[in-house]
Amino acid sequence: MKQVTRDNRREWFQEWANEYDNTLGKLKRHHKMLDLVVTLSGIKRNDQILDIGCGTGLLSLKFLNKTDCTITAIDSSSQMLRIFQEKIEKFNLTEKIHCSQASAEDMNFKPDRFDIIAATVALHHVKFKEPVIKNIYDCLKGGGKFIIGEIDMDTTGRLDDPRRLLRILNFLNEEFVLAMKEGGMQAFERMYDNGKKHILNDGEYCIGFSQWAKLCKNAGFKNVEVSPVKEFEWFKVLVATK
Repeated sequence: MKQVTRDNRREWFQEWANEYDNTLGKLKRHHKMLDLVVTLSGIKRNDQILDIGCGTGLLSLKFLNKTDCTITAIDSSSQMLRIFQEKIEKFNLTEKIHCSQASAEDMNFKPDRFDIIAATVALHHVKFKEPVIKNIYDCLKGGGKFIIGEIDMDTTGRLDDPRRLLRILNFLNEEFVLAMKEGGMQAFERMYDNGKKHILNDGEYCIGFSQWAKLCKNAGFKNVEVSPVKEFEWFKVLVATK
């Protein structure tokens, strides 16, 4: 099996960038998850937000639509950031959103900087999650919130274990059907390609929310709560409070 590197993971996202808003960006469950992230964040006026894996800015713009805040947005894909930057300039948001190219593994911010740190369908790309979660904890102010929006799918285990494969397919079957219904063949093809990566742990390393919760508690978060996305319960949002 080929060795997955950060460079070819970025290349895959570069290829996806131009169609992202027309595929994942059109899916109802994705927007419902983002809306739940914003609601559960308890965002307040003038909060400092970090959006990890911001993509083309779907979550950041929802935060700003909720209230006046300041957002730092990072992503490893220059193409994703280019599209997001075009939106920022179009809507005159250059004083509210600052974008920079960085991965979750490489981010380097001062301690106690952010009120809210959010990552939606982003951290499953990180293979070694524990140091990233600990870094997130350090970057939050006291009482700050870390919010994860992800699919509740555990892909750990041996790749040749049939039980593992069935466990993953139980989630992906519904995803494939909904992608085709809501986004057409273009969305289905991208989701199918992505599904194979989950099965092979090829740059995708999903874990379940019980595992996410354990990582957060081990990092020092005092309170961890998990909420399902209404109508799409296999997507969940975790809120961890420092």
